[in-house]
Amino acid sequence: MRLYRLLIGAVLAAVVSTLLPGVTAYAVGANLIGNPSAETAAGSGPASWTFDKWGTNQTTSSWQSGGKDGQKSLAITMTSRSSGDAKWMAAPVTVKPGTKYVVSDWYIGSVATSLEVVYTNAAGKQTFVWLADAPVATAWKQLSIEFTTPADAVKASVYHVLAKKGSLQTDLYFMAESGASDPTPTPASVKLTAPAEGATVSGTQQLTATASADVVGVKFAVDGVDVGAEDTAAPFAASWDTKKATKGVHTVTATARTASSPTAATSKVTVTVDNTTTTPPPPTTPGNLIANPSVETANGSAPSGWTSSTWGTNTTAFTYLSSGAHTGSRAVKTQITKYTSGDSKWSPAAVSITPGKTYQYSNWYQSNVDSELDVEVTMADGSEQYAYLATAPASSAWAKVSGQYTVPVGATKITVFQVLAKVGWVTADDFSLAEYTPAQLDRALISLTFDDGWKSQYTAGVPLLDKYQMPSTFYLLTGTITYPDYMTQAEMCQLKSHRVEIASHTVTHPHLPQLTAAKIDTELKNSQADLKKWCGSDVAKNFATPYGEYDSKVLTATKKYYRSHRSTDEGYNTKDSTDVNNIKVQNILNTTTPAQVGLWIDQAIRDKSWLVLVYHEVDASAEDPTYAVTPANLEKELQLIQSKGITALTVDKALDEVVPQLA
Repeated sequence: MRLYRLLIGAVLAAVVSTLLPGVTAYAVGANLIGNPSAETAAGSGPASWTFDKWGTNQTTSSWQSGGKDGQKSLAITMTSRSSGDAKWMAAPVTVKPGTKYVVSDWYIGSVATSLEVVYTNAAGKQTFVWLADAPVATAWKQLSIEFTTPADAVKASVYHVLAKKGSLQTDLYFMAESGASDPTPTPASVKLTAPAEGATVSGTQQLTATASADVVGVKFAVDGVDVGAEDTAAPFAASWDTKKATKGVHTVTATARTASSPTAATSKVTVTVDNTTTTPPPPTTPGNLIANPSVETANGSAPSGWTSSTWGTNTTAFTYLSSGAHTGSRAVKTQITKYTSGDSKWSPAAVSITPGKTYQYSNWYQSNVDSELDVEVTMADGSEQYAYLATAPASSAWAKVSGQYTVPVGATKITVFQVLAKVGWVTADDFSLAEYTPAQLDRALISLTFDDGWKSQYTAGVPLLDKYQMPSTFYLLTGTITYPDYMTQAEMCQLKSHRVEIASHTVTHPHLPQLTAAKIDTELKNSQADLKKWCGSDVAKNFATPYGEYDSKVLTATKKYYRSHRSTDEGYNTKDSTDVNNIKVQNILNTTTPAQVGLWIDQAIRDKSWLVLVYHEVDASAEDPTYAVTPANLEKELQLIQSKGITALTVDKALDEVVPQLA
């Protein structure tokens, strides 16, 4: 959780010119904004963009299809508001002090909005400045403005702000030094995205391409012969029946047409048609949905039914190994030797699944760096969603990584892959994806946990916990005892008399994976030492990472000082999935209803699993309500726990009961 929020400065540190209608005609340099049309992904969101909101409002953000330029845009919807605002923020860029810049974007807004900039000086101080108001626009409209950076500015980030109940969609951002030189017009472009260069294809092959905003149509061809009619709407695609082609090498082209040129740009790849490829064998493990799960069956230089892919700026090599596997003789390896952005992975073919059901994925791996499991979900409308599943810490010996995923409504297919996103390598083998039926504990358990040590937890939460005689675990920060919004040292220690287990949450609430091993060790060691000094030797046995962030360095340090580590990874802790080094949870947000908590409890009772809930502020008017629960909702949830008869224990007492069952 964010401890404090910066106050927006009222000083205008820019010289603003007249708002210009239509297309900007400034003499400018190159666009400084990364991923200006939000076309490039970084995980499940747009690269170089961050969504931010503050105050009391109900807001959702989306990285949606369709825009002024390309196939994506940035959208925000605010359904209620008392205070604050929301915006997509461009990654900060280096600027020259006292220099004139031009900035613009295209937008559709149901209410009046504004364009703003935040400057950062060499000392890290930020100054927020209004640039221009943007009136309501029912169709795409460009907002263009010139401004002069302050004398101490070293970086700047622009953003389009929604501060009213309504909606905002933005695209095609531009920021450059003004008066540098006339920019060279961007020529039309087209790029084939499928099939890949050198691919072996069979059956019906989908041909796809992306193109710049000025392209009005794309025509696909194989060896100069058109494949279907011209596609005049993005995403551009055509279906090619490769069974009508001869076996061997063929050239696939995509030709883009603009309003002024019938052949404005061309992209081509060469592929090999081979319709004699043996169909991958069915899964060898009962219930395993992944075909060729041990990658033993080859299709040329790759395992049958598998593809390798990379995006972003990196240098990656994919290898289909013939020795050194976990079982059998084959495995797959991904190695990145240079990295700036993006990721790389081997992926099995997507499989059909049932919405609402839970599936378990696992694979064995070796690696010299941390990696992670991600889920790609195909929805009924053809759109794709991505979700984080689990972290795979570096391991020189073969290790198993696994995770459970509950399929959302509207999903039709999923695929899971182990993602590498840094310099290093990972080798993987023996993949499995199957419906998950958890092994049951002796009885269902629930643990109520409260993070950070907010004052409202003590004044509003503890009386309710006492009223319903509910034990709980408070993960406390020790560097906040002088802050008015947080518990004092005395209040922390008084928790022991209220059925509360006192646990550790670091000293300063940092992003631990970004620290050195020495600084991580200091945060964990000093937090535990503070709590024991203040409240007795029987406290601070267990630990929760700030923001739920962890990697192999963090886990190594955690094991040195604590009995367990609780993250914010979502799920249930069952007899066959409980990991004391990564206790899974369900996170309570301000949008979480008591009815939803009741459903979580019902599933825990049904599966005889250990459910851990994570609360933050207990306040109906929290400054940042995103992670807050109202006292009224907390009381309803405590009533549900009591009425449903599930046993509530502290984390430490639950571990006493669960750990012996895992042996």
